[in-house]
Amino acid sequence: MKIGKTLSDDSLSLGSCGLQSGSVISLLLTEPTTIQVFLKNQDGRLNTYEIKPDETVTAFKQKVQAREGVQASQQRLLHESREMMDGGRLSDYNVKAHSTIVLMLHLRGG
Repeated sequence: MKIGKTLSDDSLSLGSCGLQSGSVISLLLTEPTTIQVFLKNQDGRLNTYEIKPDETVTAFKQKVQAREGVQASQQRLLHESREMMDGGRLSDYNVKAHSTIVLMLHLRGG
């Protein structure tokens, strides 16, 4: 019997870790860790941002507004060619560590 073994390799099955019928496991829920992503701004420069994967698009737009000076309402954020909508979370758009998010500006009609 192994006590206190940490299973940290997400690619392994429970059986390959030595768990079998009757084994007891404990699950530790932790806060999401902070990861780095890159924002490619309208000038083509990459800036690094610290985010949590479950952060909302709206919250990320506020960070971008503070650093880039672009109003959140004027931002269009794209990841993997998908526009990121305000109601979603960054993880909904498959944003992971070292992902690049592209900042585009809404065009004004006239």
